[in-house]
Amino acid sequence: MENSRDKQYEVKLIKFYPFPLSFRRPRLLGFADVELENILVIRGVKLFEAKNGGYFVQLPEPTVEIKDKKLLESIRRVVVDKYKEVRF
Repeated sequence: MENSRDKQYEVKLIKFYPFPLSFRRPRLLGFADVELENILVIRGVKLFEAKNGGYFVQLPEPTVEIKDKKLLESIRRVVVDKYKEVRF
């Protein structure tokens, strides 16, 4: 049986909704809808810029809780990559 820590998840970006930048931090940069492993769609994933300049995602609450850190990182990576592609 495969350990979930070793698994790479397929996360596909369905849509990204960027926001104009504000000067407040953490800044809400946009929303994303993602599909996981062709079996689950999560709508309304928020992308923020942290105070240290990094990025973090916040899942819609209380609808979704992801317990696997690699899956959460996979979602973050897909959303950040799209943000960097479309940012103003």
